Formats: sequence, C-alpha cells, structure tokens
Amino acid sequence: MTVEFYPIVFGFIDQYLFESIPRQVLFNQQLKIIDQICLPKKSKDFSELIPGQLKTYKFGFENELDYRRLYSTAYFAITMKKGGWDCNRHYEIISSGTMPFFDQLNNAGNNTLSLIPKSILYEAQTIPGVTRYNMSINHQLFDVNQYNILLHRLLYYAKHRLTTVKIVEYILNIIRYPIKSSKKHSILYISHEASDYMKDFMLHGFTRIFEENLYVFKPPKYMYEYPTSKMWNREETKDYFKHTLYGFGYGYKLALKNYVRLYERDKKNLHDETIIENNIKAKNYSLIVFGSILRNNKLFSLTIKHYERSRIVLIDGEDASKHKDRSEYAKWGTYFLREIPDNCDVFM
Repeated sequence: MTVEFYPIVFGFIDQYLFESIPRQVLFNQQLKIIDQICLPKKSKDFSELIPGQLKTYKFGFENELDYRRLYSTAYFAITMKKGGWDCNRHYEIISSGTMPFFDQLNNAGNNTLSLIPKSILYEAQTIPGVTRYNMSINHQLFDVNQYNILLHRLLYYAKHRLTTVKIVEYILNIIRYPIKSSKKHSILYISHEASDYMKDFMLHGFTRIFEENLYVFKPPKYMYEYPTSKMWNREETKDYFKHTLYGFGYGYKLALKNYVRLYERDKKNLHDETIIENNIKAKNYSLIVFGSILRNNKLFSLTIKHYERSRIVLIDGEDASKHKDRSEYAKWGTYFLREIPDNCDVFM
C-alpha cells in the first residue's frame, strides 16, 4: 500500500501581523481597493539576534515585545535550520515585518518547507548590496523599493497562507472536510499538556475555526492562562506548568486566553479517558485530530476501528528524525509531516 505524507509548517498566530490599510489604486485602468501593509521603520541592516549565539538573546518570559522589536527594526534577520528546517524563528521574523535571510535554504529539499514562498526569500537575498558574511547592506547599491515590494509580497502571502487558521483550512481542504456543512461539527483534538510548537499552533487554528465545537483532550494550560502578577523567570515558569515552555512561550503562550471557558469545560468533562473512548465508540465526533501523533497516540488503535481514514488527521511536528511507525500510521489517517526529506528512507 502506498502511503502519502502532506507537508505542514508551524505558521504563526495572526495577532502578531502588522495592520494593513485599504488604499485605492489604478490597476489595468480600473480603480481597485488593496490592503497595504504598514511596514515597520528600518534602522539596522541585519538584526543583532544571531541563531546559535546565546549572548545575543537577552530576554525573559515577559519580554516578547522587546524581542520582536529587535527583529522589526532590521531589514534582514538571520535564520537557519535548527532541530529541523522548519523553525518558529522563521515566523517570528516574518510576523515582525522583517525579511528572513535563510542560510542554506537550498539544502532543505523540495518537500520540506514547501508551503513557504522560497522564491521570495531567494530573491531578497540577492538584492545588490546585501552581504551575508558581515551582515551589512551597501545602501548605495541597495534597491529599497525592490526590498519593500518583496517584503509586501511575503507578508501578504503570510497573511493568506501561513497563519494558524490558514494552515488548518489547508488541512481541512486536503481531507475534504465539509466545514460549511449544515450538520453540527464535533471535533476531537487529542493534545498533551507539555509545550509543543506544532501541536499548540494547530490547536490555536482549530479553536479559532470551530470554537465551542472543538473538544480538547488534555488542553495545555499555558495557552489559556497563567498568573500575571509578577515578572516570571524560567524556573518559576517551569515550576508552575510542570515543564519548560519552549522559547519562553513566545508566539503561543496565552494564545487562547479568550477561550478559558472551553479549557474549563474540557478539563471538567473530558478528564477521564474512558469518556473519550466511549465517545469514539459511539462515533460522536465528526473528525478526530491527533495534534502530536508520535507523542500521544494512546487512542489511535481505538480510533481506527471506528473512523474512516478521511476523518482521522495525524499531525507530526517532530524535528528531522526517523521513526519506524510513520508509514503504519499513515495507512489509517491523513498524515501531515513537518520535515519531509526528498529521500523517504530518511524518515521512515
């Protein structure tokens, strides 16, 4: 049996995008309204935040806005492969209104990061005057208009393709889920309580789309609430949530603070795994999503007994690694994989 893997990326939460202003322009002898994105003023050639150089990262749990300002004031910011080619840093840079300068992007292959506009990134890196080795721009050669056009294109693409909501819409389109159906939706999202970029970003997207019709098994508390009476350090954060939040929770902590009522509902009503099992057996859900299939697959064997493949979504946001069970899981559900090397033997 041939198995299929569909590409997926982290994306980002749309609240971080810069505002856009509707403007009237003349196009093909017709007046049209377009959304012009407000670009941040640039004062630096490259951001001083350098991946791998920890001394350039001087931020704590509550300093996310300061962190993003260091990106937004630069024309470019360095990014590169981390644990995998897809990395939250890429989207922090883009959503801060800055152009990523992606080291060795050509080595990512055709399938990994296939949802991002690589051609725009390549073109921006080759604008005359831009020098990577000393992270500088010769402004006598640099065409700022070309840069602004490319950055506008990137941000427009990000707004319409790379937000968590748009990525979940992409998932639903792949599986042909009837989102506009008159029938009531009842989506089960199988989560886990530790931080996990892909699981958390997709939970945000599914919540925004389905709201009360999404039921979360093991909802992660940090996405809904945490005390804000004081500045927290890393250890205090870990003690409260019982685990470390990746990257201080930048980009995802409190992302669902407007849905605390759903967190409280699901913690109360879905605390017992037996309840979930009975609902699965009764086919009470219209779709079941495994937000991190390799980290929480306990209900998988039961699910495939009662649901057809097109109503089981498997999300795999792991770093580049090999896992023997991927091909088996993919036989029973639609599998969305973050890191897809061109050579399938590398990850199966």
